[in-house]
Amino acid sequence: MRISIAADERVGVAGELEAQLRDRGHEVLLHGALARDERHEWAWASEAVARDVAEGRAGQGVVACWTGTGASIAANKVTGVRAALCFDAATAAGARRWNDANVLALSLRSTSQALLEEILDAWFSMAASAEADDLANVAYVDALPGVSAGVEIAPQLAVRDGIAAVQFYRDAFGAVELYRVGGSAASPELVVQLAVGATTFWVADESPEHESFSPALLGGGTVKMLLDIADPDEIFARALRAGAREVRPMQDEHGWRLGRIEDPFGHHWEIGRPLEGWPPAHEPRSG
Repeated sequence: MRISIAADERVGVAGELEAQLRDRGHEVLLHGALARDERHEWAWASEAVARDVAEGRAGQGVVACWTGTGASIAANKVTGVRAALCFDAATAAGARRWNDANVLALSLRSTSQALLEEILDAWFSMAASAEADDLANVAYVDALPGVSAGVEIAPQLAVRDGIAAVQFYRDAFGAVELYRVGGSAASPELVVQLAVGATTFWVADESPEHESFSPALLGGGTVKMLLDIADPDEIFARALRAGAREVRPMQDEHGWRLGRIEDPFGHHWEIGRPLEGWPPAHEPRSG
């Protein structure tokens, strides 16, 4: 696995961290005081690691500062990152299992070399829980808006057979259900909120009397969804296995790795990821 790591100074176990990870067979990306020509302060260094993880350049990250607190706060500001400050192996194991933590935060002051080995052993040996309650908790936290955000725009997809649609989005995209109303004999019309990573969308049974028309009713859709995800080839293939129809194969175009599918309910999805170097830097204006 590729691990992105950073520390704001080369003290304590900061120098040992890289060697420990390489000895475990991991590829390492360096930031902060561990790299050349980068800002070493914990806010900048930890953000760099968090963005590596959130944008798919690294599978996991490790950030460190004197107490570990600032590093964890900075990393958690990046959408899609769940950073956990761990002082012992039990906390590290729990963070990976119950919280699906993807960035480990360490205290350079409190973490000895022996303790570092124990924490890393626990962190990398524990897989994230597949229990429904744990998945729902993680998805709910990922979907929470920032404190100052205040605004969210989330599409609602009208479908024919909402229950089947929800199951498809679970199977195809790993969607997690956050909210549900209806879908029972007493209240058949279904409305569900789903999350894929930090993004939410809604699925509802078509309701012509409320001017909510599915592609099946219209004879085509009016909205194209874009799923920006770290491993688009994997999700594209997964969607096809779940019953989607390929509209355009995965390919590199216009600065993206991109493919297009039609789900079984008539909605089109472009599944992709920006290629490295996209968007291109703007040339400075002269004069």
